[in-house]
Amino acid sequence: MVDAATAVQDQLLETITTAQDATLKVLKGWTDTLASAPPVSEFYSAPKLDTFYGFAEKLWATEKDFFVKLLEVATEAGKKVPDAAKKTAERATSAATK
Repeated sequence: MVDAATAVQDQLLETITTAQDATLKVLKGWTDTLASAPPVSEFYSAPKLDTFYGFAEKLWATEKDFFVKLLEVATEAGKKVPDAAKKTAERATSAATK
């Protein structure tokens, strides 16, 4: 049986893949159109692909660090909230019985 988290992950990955496929299709059409156009400049050079991968790696690392810290905060909050709720309930019960 697939749990909710796996179902959400699968749906998200399917959505991302669909968007990526659509993007590639549009870019291919755009590239084909540009290929038939006269050259813009002999001196134009495309940026190195490594530059984009480097940025993507930095972005991924930043997002991963943020998510790990977010989970740490949520875990710590999950440990504190039941204790705080219990103390509040005890105070409320104590005040009600006075």
